[in-house]
Amino acid sequence: MSENLAFDVDYWLPDPRLDGLVSGYHRYAVALPPGERHLDVFFPAWANMRFHVAGPHWRVRLGGDSFDVPPAALFGPTSRAGYSDGANGIVVGAGITPLGWYRLNRADAAAFSDRIAPLQELIGADAALLADAAQAPREDIKARFDAIFLRLLSRPRTDEARVAQVHRYLMEPVQGGVAEMASKLGLSHRTLNRIALAAFGFGPKLLVRRARFLRSLMALRGASAETWASRIESSYYDHSHFNRDAQEFLGMSPGAFLRLPKPLNEASARLRTQILGAPAQALLKPGLTRPA
Repeated sequence: MSENLAFDVDYWLPDPRLDGLVSGYHRYAVALPPGERHLDVFFPAWANMRFHVAGPHWRVRLGGDSFDVPPAALFGPTSRAGYSDGANGIVVGAGITPLGWYRLNRADAAAFSDRIAPLQELIGADAALLADAAQAPREDIKARFDAIFLRLLSRPRTDEARVAQVHRYLMEPVQGGVAEMASKLGLSHRTLNRIALAAFGFGPKLLVRRARFLRSLMALRGASAETWASRIESSYYDHSHFNRDAQEFLGMSPGAFLRLPKPLNEASARLRTQILGAPAQALLKPGLTRPA
């Protein structure tokens, strides 16, 4: 990674009427000397729409798959960290919550999980309208995105209450497996699995594991290795259990990940916490939108 990296990060809260549907808007601007590349990381997350409005193409690796990111891209829900390789440029985006996905489109989120695809595959001609809004001056991006998303997300669906119920459950440390989750939510296993795949992109077991892992990983940032055992969630049997999850979700040990140079990721986590309320999109608590 270049030592001559300069960057700006912006986050904006959406219109209150989008609370619970859109997690936030973001803008990353990276400046590098000609010919140099920048490596960074995205945490496992819910879906995001991202628009590459300036600079050469960039690539993102998710597990064993690498993607050339389209100019108007859909980052589907991810169970793995995304490792980005780019150069100069500006990326503008919007995070879509599970409830937002469920309301936006009838396609199951599972069809796009751990994938990066052209955004028009999901929303058709509206992808071009959002891409145009992303080109606006920085101070106008939020208002233009708000106007489009308020239209796109204006029609509630049945079963939204159950989507919100599952999301709230995932945000709290819990003991027990999927059977206990279904029991506490008052859902059959079949209904729980259907909702999870449709709105969240993965089965309930993986969703619980991912949320637990991310909460534990965030608790380790800035902590000494000697205190890790007391910081990871108690539902981990031991540190080796946590390490196995790290290999699955990060592709490396937690220590190796935390030592990686990732200035944009770290600046983003700080600002996301300050503006939006959590260091990672997948840890943002569900908003106040009242489901149908």
